[in-house]
Amino acid sequence: MEQFIDVQTFYPEKKRKNNWLLIGKESVGKTALTENLVGKKSNRSNFQGSSLFCQEYSWNGQTITDTPGIQTKMDSVVTSQVLSRLKVSEHIILTVKASDLASDLSDLWHLVQGQSGIVILTHWDMVKHRADVQQELVKLRKSTELAWITVDNRHISSQQLQEIEHALGNPSRFPKHPPKLLASWSVKPKILFFERTGLAPLISFLILVLPAWFAVTNANAFADWLYPTIEQPVNLIKNKLSMLPEPLNQMMIGDYGLVAMLPFLILYALPTVVIFSIIISLYKTTGLIDRLSYRLDPVMHKIGLSGRDLVRVIMGFGCNVPAIIQTRNCSCCTRGSCVSAISFGSACSYQLPATVAVFSAAGKPYLTLPYLIILAVTTCIYLIVTTSSAQRKAAASQNLLNRGFLQPPNWRFAMNEMSDVIRSFFTTAFPLFIVICLVASFLAWLGVFEFLTVLIAPFMSAINLPEGAAIAVILGAIRKDGLAIGLIDSGAQGVKLAEVTDLQLLCTVYLAGVMLPCLVSLLTIIREMRWQFATQMVIRQISWAIIFTMSISWGFAWVMYWL
Repeated sequence: MEQFIDVQTFYPEKKRKNNWLLIGKESVGKTALTENLVGKKSNRSNFQGSSLFCQEYSWNGQTITDTPGIQTKMDSVVTSQVLSRLKVSEHIILTVKASDLASDLSDLWHLVQGQSGIVILTHWDMVKHRADVQQELVKLRKSTELAWITVDNRHISSQQLQEIEHALGNPSRFPKHPPKLLASWSVKPKILFFERTGLAPLISFLILVLPAWFAVTNANAFADWLYPTIEQPVNLIKNKLSMLPEPLNQMMIGDYGLVAMLPFLILYALPTVVIFSIIISLYKTTGLIDRLSYRLDPVMHKIGLSGRDLVRVIMGFGCNVPAIIQTRNCSCCTRGSCVSAISFGSACSYQLPATVAVFSAAGKPYLTLPYLIILAVTTCIYLIVTTSSAQRKAAASQNLLNRGFLQPPNWRFAMNEMSDVIRSFFTTAFPLFIVICLVASFLAWLGVFEFLTVLIAPFMSAINLPEGAAIAVILGAIRKDGLAIGLIDSGAQGVKLAEVTDLQLLCTVYLAGVMLPCLVSLLTIIREMRWQFATQMVIRQISWAIIFTMSISWGFAWVMYWL
């Protein structure tokens, strides 16, 4: 049998000089604290030998590295990789919540014992009015000989910044055992009105999916309002390019051409992405997303997910790629199910506008709601049948969430996130869309699509769909907004499918959306979960997408026939 030796066991990595590793639990306020300290937004860096992304800051000749939140009782990829960085960091900034100090010290102290560092208490404004807390803080500083600095991470004063700067220049060793607390540090979040009813899970779910619905409906209303204004300039450009030789003519102004399809991307996809990113970022900074996750956690166990997993699935409605990467924070027991749910059921900000645009072009916008209901129901069924009882039991055992506190939104964070999304849109989505349009139009000119349509026609007929649906499925597998390229007839302002019924159009769009993850998402899954998992997931997803489509198309047709 071959034996493999971990070289780091014998040649451990040296500690990084002048490096401070900022650690703490989720939602403790580490990132906001560091950005207030250094006065600038971070530059993202990737540690060598690790797939974990952290935020790295340069400040006064030292490096401060902010890490994702630790869950010491959960076997997530993020937690294990953050723990490995403790061995190579010269100093530690232990960040704990003043309102939950006993729990944080109990869970994190053993990670920093014997190391050099300081302690920062965030959310100090919640407990500073208590006399016993003030007295015990003085005792903590004396008994541990550590710097214990109190801050409200949203509003750090200049005096507090000076205290942190002084403490970073004079770190001390963490004692072996955590200090004993006698004062009343604990603060419980207030229960919201809807949490007092038995409908709390349902209301929480509706609030969680509200951003996707609001983004799509408002962005598409804006696009419909603006489209007549740009229609004339687009037609003028088409006329000027009509003299181009083939295949350039087809690649620019044909049915799949760049000029013909570009207004869809700018008018429908971009506003949806921007609106969704703003709302989700506000959910994060206010703490609402933690509260909703907590309430949905018991329900999610029944389908093999946890409340924190569902948040990643909802994030996938913005973009699947960052949502898949965020599953590093999920338990290893549920991470595979969460990735599968994102791949199958998270209609991203390119897929959802494309779907609504197709329905609108066909004059059937009322199909949007049935589409979303079918997508949600089939995703739940897909998870139930593809997860074992052991996986669902494991999901239930990982309930480490708390209700969390609500706070005012951080508009600067929301604007920063929106700018990142717009930058990503024009550097990633925009070039890919252009490539798809050019390749698709060139293949159409070569007659490849006609050949594929004839080749796949028997399969389309078997699932009760029109032959032309094959192109939408193929393009949707490459990129989700490709289904719009395959279905929308820009010249006739309708769809390319002739005499299609409501049910057939609904099933066509559904199959094109869930048949496969888009190419970028698939590559991300391979990188994150290995190609073996990706291969099995793709085969499973294709199989169930076909089964669900056949059940809907033939099932409803059979019901309507007998009615």
